[in-house]
Amino acid sequence: MSEHTDFGTNPVKKHKLHRRIKKEYKEATNQEIWEGVRDNFIFGFLGAILVVFIAVRADIAVLLAYIAHYFFMGRIVNRPKYVTELGQLIVFPIPSAVGAFTGYKLSVTMIDLIQTYL
Repeated sequence: MSEHTDFGTNPVKKHKLHRRIKKEYKEATNQEIWEGVRDNFIFGFLGAILVVFIAVRADIAVLLAYIAHYFFMGRIVNRPKYVTELGQLIVFPIPSAVGAFTGYKLSVTMIDLIQTYL
């Protein structure tokens, strides 16, 4: 087995990765981290509700979700790219996944509210 086929099972490489992530965390400000967490959560949330709204064919909800999604997309596209492992392995994927799951669970309730009041 060559060194290029190690799928994260090497404990020495894992330890170095954890050490780099801890170092990057200490170098980042709390504001930087929480802004990334917030933005990625919202991005995942908006993407998930959009999918559910389309699947349910709730037209007004789809329109509102598209407006919110593309409005927020401007913020996501124009931010600096994540170049650290902290950003690539924690700040982006975890809040995005939690936001997507939250959006998936709350979307039916949101459809009911939108259809009731609009």
